Parts: sequence; C-alpha cells; structure tokens
Amino acid sequence: MKLYNQLMKQSFNWIRFELGLVELHGSKYFKEMHDRAKSIFNFLFTESDSIWLIASVSNDNAYKGMDLPNIKRFLRNKKLIYNLKCKTVPYEYDEEDTEMRTIQFSLKVNKKDIRLDYLIEAIGNRDFAQKPMINCNLYFVNETKGILFHMYDDRGCDVFSLNRDTLSTLYHKFRKWILDYNRVQIDQAFEEGLFNCFETIEEKEKRLKTNKLKVNETKINLYQNNTCRITHALEIPNEFAEACVNEIGLTGFIVTVEDRKSDSTIINVSKTEALALIDYQTELMSLYSKKYIGNYKGWSVEKAF
Repeated sequence: MKLYNQLMKQSFNWIRFELGLVELHGSKYFKEMHDRAKSIFNFLFTESDSIWLIASVSNDNAYKGMDLPNIKRFLRNKKLIYNLKCKTVPYEYDEEDTEMRTIQFSLKVNKKDIRLDYLIEAIGNRDFAQKPMINCNLYFVNETKGILFHMYDDRGCDVFSLNRDTLSTLYHKFRKWILDYNRVQIDQAFEEGLFNCFETIEEKEKRLKTNKLKVNETKINLYQNNTCRITHALEIPNEFAEACVNEIGLTGFIVTVEDRKSDSTIINVSKTEALALIDYQTELMSLYSKKYIGNYKGWSVEKAF
C-alpha cells in the first residue's frame, strides 16, 4: 500500500524504543519487553482506527523452505484471513537486485481483531528458538493517523510517521524508553533534549582515543560476553545540577548524586550494557555535561556477569 511505502522510505520522523533490558533475566526480561511493546502499541492504535497488518518475507527465505507467515493465528476472527492480499515487490533493502524480491502480505483489521499478547510473544521469541515464533517482519500501519509500528524482535521497536507532530506526544510519554544509542539523533529531530548540543571534531577524536585506551586497560574481550556496569561521573555547577539530574533521569541510565560541593555537584550515571557500546555512552555524557556547563570526568567499569 502507498502509505506503507511512504512511511518506510522516510527516515526523519522516527523513534526507536528499547524493549528488552539486558540487566533483566528470564521471565522478568520478557515481561518488561512485553509490557513496553503493548503500552506503545495501545497508545498508537485505538478501536476506531483503520489498521493494516503487513507481513513481508524475502523470496530467498521462502525458497530455502522457511515457513510463510501463518497470519491467521494472530487473529481473533479467523474468517478475516480470506481478505488477505499478497504481492511480490522489490527487496526492501536492495531495489537494484532484480532477483531478490519480497513476498508481501497485507490484511485490513480492527484493533479488536488482533491477538496482541500472542503476537508480541511470537516476535519476542524470534532469536530464542522457542514457540510461539515468527520468521518474518510484521508491520502495523495506522491508516487513520499515518503511523507505522514495527517491533523487530525482543530488543526494540520502531515507530514512523509522515508528520513529526504526530509523534510528539509519543516522544514525551515514553521518552525514558527511547533507545539511548539513538537518543542524540532523535532529540535533534524533535528539537528537544540534546538538540543543538554538539562536539567539536577535536573533542570527539580525543574522547574516542581515551575510550580505546581505557577499554584496552580493562582487558575485557569485546568479541565475547562484555556486558558491564558502566558508570560515568559528571561535575555540574550546583545551579544546573537538579535540571541535569532530571533530564538524564528521562533516559535509560540510572542517576545518583554522589557528592555536593560548595559550587558543584558530582553526578554518577550508570547503565548495564555491552562495553563495546562505550562510545555512544560517552558521547551522551559529554553532551549532557556541556549542556549544563559542567565537566565530564570520565567512566569506570565492572563486569556485570
């Protein structure tokens, strides 16, 4: 459908949310993933919205014997499956490859027709080889509001819109769940948070060099399990400290006030994540320090598991 193609090809009005949290395990991990995905979906879709469910699988995977999506199991009203449409389109990631094609299924549904809990569970199980599971990409297009929702696996979901204002309320309501890796980019798009906060080329080069040296000192192998508790120290003038704590508190990091001096406050910011992702973390902390006229003191690390 035309709206689906428009939403998939634009990359400006977009938010990526983190669903599964690496510091959680077992049932707690899957419950958090499920609750977040369901909350976002329910916020975006109402009973009165016109919704398209779209499933796509490459013909390469189909020819290899992968199961085509059994969409009927995600429906409360099984008879709706008779309205399923199917077409073959250019492969979504390489339109110049004439041999690679995508088999695209589409079905118009109402929100009440969707077995949402079961569907979220099936997508969340994609990388865990456990049932229920689905081996294709599923998208939901809200034709009424011009929004596309795509939960890609247990780690996260993307929401697209042709209109930035349409996503503004979503940005504010679930700001804490935005994937921190993409937070700078998303804040810039919505002109909030770290909007207009930038590093110089020299600052970036120095930061990356420092990170590389410190990672080497830890002797942690980034090609094996390198999940760590990473803690950053920011020194912020007292007059801006509370605002800084409040803003970082709207991220996926944990914030604690470590020490309050006569003119400045030491703020500790921590997150359990792969040490291989240290570069984006230090970029965030450097920008928050700069925004609040402070000083980024650096980071420390300890193995999480």
